[in-house]
Amino acid sequence: MKINIRELILFGILSGVVIVSQIALSFLPNVELVTLLIILFSLIYKRKSLYITGIFVVAIGLMHGFGTWWIGYLILWPLLSILTVLIRRVLLNNYLLLSIYSGIFGLLFGFFYAIPYAIFGGINAGIAYWVAGIPFDIIHGVSNYFIMLLLGERLFNLIISLNKKYNLN
Repeated sequence: MKINIRELILFGILSGVVIVSQIALSFLPNVELVTLLIILFSLIYKRKSLYITGIFVVAIGLMHGFGTWWIGYLILWPLLSILTVLIRRVLLNNYLLLSIYSGIFGLLFGFFYAIPYAIFGGINAGIAYWVAGIPFDIIHGVSNYFIMLLLGERLFNLIISLNKKYNLN
């Protein structure tokens, strides 16, 4: 999966957009644009979107430390990108389905995020972590759904248009 200099610069900038979007909304619990952006970048750049996701995950680890919490990031964000690429044909240009997909990811995020806690702290620790976070998972799922529904098509078309204008894709 080779990339050229233009893609290297583009993916670095897009990674920065993902990072800044997370920081900008960090005051709102479990309301984020990261899911939207990773899904859209995965639809557009396919496997190469893993560069963007990887830079995002490493940068967040560098900023906040590489604790147990980071293992969830290391697994879940690349998994979202890979899964999106694999089912790309089903999702492409169906923004209601993309919204549902995004919402389900938000709802399940805490469950899958609890797995490292179960591994390192025992099954009870994992279950306690997950159950305590269910209200936040609901917020995460609902906000992901509406963010994709409201912004998904517009951002997708904007990125495609910019790619064509600057011959980036």
